[in-house]
Amino acid sequence: MDLSNLDTADLANQGAVMELRGPNGAPVLQDDETPVSLSLLGADSNALVRLSNAQTNAYLKQGQLKVTAEGAKANELDYLAKATAGWSGIKVDGKDLDCTEENAKALYRRFPWIADQARAFIADRAHFMKASPTT
Repeated sequence: MDLSNLDTADLANQGAVMELRGPNGAPVLQDDETPVSLSLLGADSNALVRLSNAQTNAYLKQGQLKVTAEGAKANELDYLAKATAGWSGIKVDGKDLDCTEENAKALYRRFPWIADQARAFIADRAHFMKASPTT
């Protein structure tokens, strides 16, 4: 097998759509019954690799004694926000939210169950692979 068929970087840079599920596992739907969704970059995308490297370098410069849970959480929110390339149907407190890094951070901070889904989706390389041809 040619391993280039398993290269996830290209599709990770393009992103993939994750349909949101509520904390109970049920699909989250917009008023028109279409799924609420987020378009997410994959862990192998250029943007996320650069950010992850920068965050790791910052930790290494600080030394272990200066790493805090709050700092690690802030880094995770930055990572998830950077991965969020777009969304559809995100409404909070009756207002449609524009997809910006700041709004994404606020969304993930307020709704940890969305952050959990996004984190798992981003890390699952199967979401960022070309479909196998069927014969």
